[in-house]
Amino acid sequence: MPTPPTAPNGTLIRERNFLYGPPGVGKTHQFFNIAKWHQELGSPARFYGISSDTAYEALICNTEFEGLTNIEWTDVTDFQDYIDAAKHYHEIVKQGDWVSVDLLDGAWAAAADEYAQGVAKEKGLNIDDLGDLWKEEGGSDYPIKGWDWGIINARYRRFTNRWLLTSRAHLMLVSGEVKLTEPTDKMRAQEDAIARRTREMFKHVGTKPMGQKEDPFRWHSVLRVDCRDEGGEIRKQQVVTAKERYGNRRMWGRRMQNGIVRPEPMEDYFMDYLVKTAGWEI
Repeated sequence: MPTPPTAPNGTLIRERNFLYGPPGVGKTHQFFNIAKWHQELGSPARFYGISSDTAYEALICNTEFEGLTNIEWTDVTDFQDYIDAAKHYHEIVKQGDWVSVDLLDGAWAAAADEYAQGVAKEKGLNIDDLGDLWKEEGGSDYPIKGWDWGIINARYRRFTNRWLLTSRAHLMLVSGEVKLTEPTDKMRAQEDAIARRTREMFKHVGTKPMGQKEDPFRWHSVLRVDCRDEGGEIRKQQVVTAKERYGNRRMWGRRMQNGIVRPEPMEDYFMDYLVKTAGWEI
């Protein structure tokens, strides 16, 4: 049965993994792969997904996962859906179970949309399409500015900190990515401490996760996943570590002379990372 390593006080380590990268590179596939390993090894662990795309329903039809019975998911469309699903799984999970939010940056976007809907209602608008709110504002800027984001972030933190971080389950959070750009002198003078720490954390990777800016600091193991080389040729999945809070786990990637770290092949997240890097036992 798959067993995570133990802390010095005897407590079983709970994974807090954050995978990010471009779409279609197999991030969700690895969550299914972990579930498959657990089922084949006789583990009673259950796998729960909070899904904002169609990856789950496509993967369950994959012949590789034929007969997989230990995984279920909830499809979500708005932020309340995310909260309801996370709260439900928080209440039913047991030690050894897994929960994934896929995509986590979709949850933060949904929190912003929820606030925008509230702005619309205050204006007396009955809006199904938030694009109408842009028209009402008379411009192309997002109709949420300044301190408004503090309210959105507070609501989002309630979701991540109350229903995810405190979970008894292992976590695999999944997000998209954006290119890490070097700020101008003016931007550098105005940026906050989180922006500076984010740039420092991901400068060797060249990209950062999409979504709420505090997310990379919430989770213990942050890995960038891809499966294409610079020439665009499809290859085996590749991984580079952006952050590893567990000091006894090696950092994935090959460091180049210019400071950039090239990803290295990873065929099986369960065997290559959880077993060989994180110290799980079979």
